[in-house]
This record gives sequence, C-alpha cells and structure tokens, in this order.
Amino acid sequence: MKKALLFLSIFIIPSICNAGIWETKCSDCHGLIAPSKKDLLQKFKTPQELAARAKALADKKIMPSFNFDAAAKELFNSAAEVSLPVSANSRKGVNLKSLPSVPPIPRDNSQTPAKVILGKMLFFETRLSKSNTISCNTCHNISSGGDDNHVVAIGYGWRKSLRNTPTIFNVGYLKVYGWTGKAKTLEKIIKMNIQDPVKMNSSENVADKLKAIPEYVALFRKAFPDDGDPVTLDNIVKAIAAYVRTLNTFGSPFDRFLNGDTNALSDDAKMGMNLFIEKGCISCHYGPMLTDNKFHIFKIDDDPGRYEVTGNDTDRNAFRTAPLRNVELTAPYFHNGSVKRLDVAVKVMANKMLGEKLSDVEAWRIKAFLESLTAFPPIDSRVVPVLPQRDE
Repeated sequence: MKKALLFLSIFIIPSICNAGIWETKCSDCHGLIAPSKKDLLQKFKTPQELAARAKALADKKIMPSFNFDAAAKELFNSAAEVSLPVSANSRKGVNLKSLPSVPPIPRDNSQTPAKVILGKMLFFETRLSKSNTISCNTCHNISSGGDDNHVVAIGYGWRKSLRNTPTIFNVGYLKVYGWTGKAKTLEKIIKMNIQDPVKMNSSENVADKLKAIPEYVALFRKAFPDDGDPVTLDNIVKAIAAYVRTLNTFGSPFDRFLNGDTNALSDDAKMGMNLFIEKGCISCHYGPMLTDNKFHIFKIDDDPGRYEVTGNDTDRNAFRTAPLRNVELTAPYFHNGSVKRLDVAVKVMANKMLGEKLSDVEAWRIKAFLESLTAFPPIDSRVVPVLPQRDE
C-alpha cells in the first residue's frame, strides 16, 4: 500500500524539489541505462540502503563515485515532500484498502460447507416466491454484476420496486443494508425481500414447499443438524446468507495496485484515483468497500429516503453511501436508476455532493479509476446448481 501511494505521489503529481546532486549527477543515466527513480524507490526502503548499493557498484568500477549519501537522501526527500493530495473535506485521509480475506461471520449463523451448498441452491430457487417464478438471482444476477441492470427491481406480478437493485457482491462486508438502512444484518434484509409483497411475496409457509421435497429436507438436516425441525424460513434465510458471504471479489486491478503492482492501473486510472481523492470523493467513499456506511442527503426526486425508516425530518432524501466495488457493472445508477452512464453519475455526484463541476476529462479519468475496482467472485460460486425436484 505504501509503495503504491509513494509511486502515485511521484509520478502523477509534478515534482516540486529543486535540482540538486541527484539531478546534476544521476538523472542523465537513471531511467535510460540505469534504474529509474520509480524502480529505485520501489526496491530500496531507505536512502542508506540505496547509498550502500551505489557505493558497492562504484567500488567495482561499474559506476562513477560521488556523494551517494547526499544523492540518495535528496531522492527520498523529494518523494516524501510531495504527498498525495487529500481533500480538506476528508477526515479519513487516504483510506483505500483491499477487502479482508473473509467478511464478518455472525455468531448465530456459522459458515459451514453444508450451509453454503444449501444456500446456493436456495439462492436460485424460484419456489421461494409466491409465484414460483422469482429467485434471489432474478434481481441479483451473479452471472453479470450481482444486480439486474433495471432502473428499479421488478418483482411479484410484474410490480416495480421503489428503488434500484444494488449488487449482491461483497455485501457481507457492509454494516447496513438497503438504500435507507432498513436492515442492520444480511439475514434480516434477505428475509425482508422474501416476504416483501413487491418482491417475492412469500410468507412463513414457504418452508412447507421445501418440506415436500425429500432432497431439500436431507440438505437442511445436514446444514442444521441440531434443529428438530430444520426446514424453516429462518433457516432458509441463514443458508442463503451463508452462500452470499462467499460472493466476494478479490484481485481487481485496484487491489493488485494496492498490493504493490504499480502497473496494474493505467495512467488514466492513476490520475482518476488522484482526482477521486483531491476532489473529495474519498470523504464518503473510503475503506475496503469504498463507503462510509452512513446516510447523506441526495435529493434528485421525491423519494423520502431514510425518513421512511426513522421518521426524522433530518433524514428526508437521505440515502446510504453506495459501495463502489464493481460499480462499472451495476448501471443504471443512484437509488432511482436515473443515470445510465458512469461518467455522468460521477459528474452528478461531484456537483450535488461536493460542489465540484468536473470537466469531461476529469469525469472520464475518475471513471477509469472506478473501472479498476471490477472483479468477480470465484467461478465455482457462480455455477448454477441443479435443483432438487419434487417427487410426484
């Protein structure tokens, strides 16, 4: 991470140091027939290490001898003096991180292989809906970006939901769920969606459908061996949540960059990341999921937002900060799906939330950075399972 940010500070932001012994003695060769500044700063952790290596080469007559200590100190000082710009609006600084290897697992829903296998089947199971036609995957399509790419979700009886469908990828890392924070746990939001009359429109009796299928009964017994009656709505929810917590995306170009691969991002993406920080986007979009998990006023329509949850006037038109991982795949954007293009969404957000009027080039570069956040869950977690059939 430090190497990546150091690299960014040197090569995206113009150097402000005055010419000294490095510029007069070293710059003619380094970057041409000798390692560049970038290579040296990546390879050596301190100026003392660099100076010692240079002295050893000079002793072997491989390079001329001069004041290596001063040259190395000048090189490292120039890198330290030019820091990555952070918006004055940002209290968190440059808080950009890779995802932890696993999301938090709740104490009352342990992550077991049997539960994940069952949960994967249930995620694709249309019989969880009242109409027997809608599954979790209908709106959270894991073969694409974990959402449906509709303006708003379409559910039971072709009813339209109030808001745009967020991606299911990486949601195990979130602290609140839904655009308005109507649920504080993954299990709760899953149960809400199964019972929501505009979505799957099922009731507690949904478990009875599965009890009529022997293969499901056996799978529930394996997943919940301590339950006398394991086929329940709550266990359906727990199994689905266990599976969803495996839908995590690692290895994006951005993650590789944070881990030291400075070539993982294009120059435009690097400049876009710099703009993302400099303009103040990072004040709300930070951390592994690039969200502060908070609610902010974003009035683009008459949606009451978080007010419908809290009843507080101060929460009118407030919505949760959208996580930005895989945002490239989840158009259209915002809670009402009103913007189709990512670069346009960037300009709208900058204008309404930060008072910044971005140029087309600036928006395009931030878009290039956001596209570097794209990755997919492991392929085995996305292969459609063969579902049990009811015995006739």
